[in-house]
Amino acid sequence: MTRRLLCVFAASMTCAFSEAADNPGRRGEISATAAAPAHFPHRIWAACDFEARTPDYGWFGPAETNNIPKYPGNATALGVGTRPYQNFSGVMTGINPVPGPRMGKENHLFVRYFLRGATNATFQHFSLTSEDNQHINASGLTEGKWTELDLNFTRDARRNDGSPQTFGDGERMDDFKVFVGKAAQAASYELFLDDVIFYANDPALPPEKEPFPHRVIFLAAFDTGPKEKYWPGDFEIVEQPPAGSYWRAAKTVPRKDGKALMVRLQIEPPRPVGAHTKVRFRYHLTGASAMTVQTFDATVQDNRHVNLRNLKTGEWTTTYVDFTRDSRRNDGTRDTFRAGNKVDDLFFFVTPAAGNAATLLVDEVVLFDAAGGSLAK
Repeated sequence: MTRRLLCVFAASMTCAFSEAADNPGRRGEISATAAAPAHFPHRIWAACDFEARTPDYGWFGPAETNNIPKYPGNATALGVGTRPYQNFSGVMTGINPVPGPRMGKENHLFVRYFLRGATNATFQHFSLTSEDNQHINASGLTEGKWTELDLNFTRDARRNDGSPQTFGDGERMDDFKVFVGKAAQAASYELFLDDVIFYANDPALPPEKEPFPHRVIFLAAFDTGPKEKYWPGDFEIVEQPPAGSYWRAAKTVPRKDGKALMVRLQIEPPRPVGAHTKVRFRYHLTGASAMTVQTFDATVQDNRHVNLRNLKTGEWTTTYVDFTRDSRRNDGTRDTFRAGNKVDDLFFFVTPAAGNAATLLVDEVVLFDAAGGSLAK
């Protein structure tokens, strides 16, 4: 995939960069601005905060625990594993988010980066569907401090094979890589990444009212890959959910005590929460109008739950649950859901209304830190 296309990519990039000097408005070239998006995305299709190694995300670099963005709950970033990267670039790092998550209609990348020795870098990712990479060469990057960057791949990226088509809705992603500098000067560059978020918006829909997430802690969209390997927990995967869904969704199964239905998403290894932890998800509910959303706080060895009432039924609905503000421990203890506490399960419980057969489907589950504020300088 990416590796087989490296030689073609190198030749295409040399051509692209020389042509860009004569035509600065061409696709594949942008001047970077340091800013985070305003609104929560309609979909997040891949994310990695590097707080735990998981079987579904390969890292193209080592964990970094010294030079990191300084905010509560964050302990790890991603360093550089290859220096130089063959004869192509000074350094390279990135991720491989198997099992090929699906892109959306207008696709973006948000990332935090620390760069030294250069002010430009190439950001690229591969499409399993199109069998090609697309890339953006970003100039004007900040040196010497952690900075936020948002890239619009649908608008600005260039295909490595030179074809004009952008990657489309439903295409499956593979490797994401960042390249910096010349191979002969590899020792002069520093590059670290954190909080990688690939997301999609639908231009036909109004923006979400929720602000853009500070950090994605856990993500489950269920759209690709076998359940047993990539989506551990207690639920069924529905291949053809009700109208208004994206691709696949998770459906409730009976609890062992027989008193309710549930979806349990296993978070393995456990993840540290943030200063303001929320969960966003889409649901389709019939036969009931209430549910309980719960996460297991492994640090205090108790669950924290929020009860939801008067829910919409018979249609896909997006909702946000504020664990930090609204959750209560199951043992009745009143304490703070502290940044850095680790969680290892996420539950959705439904009790059917009298005489009804209830069904709950959930999708686009994002556990995230909503804490705002700029990065430490």
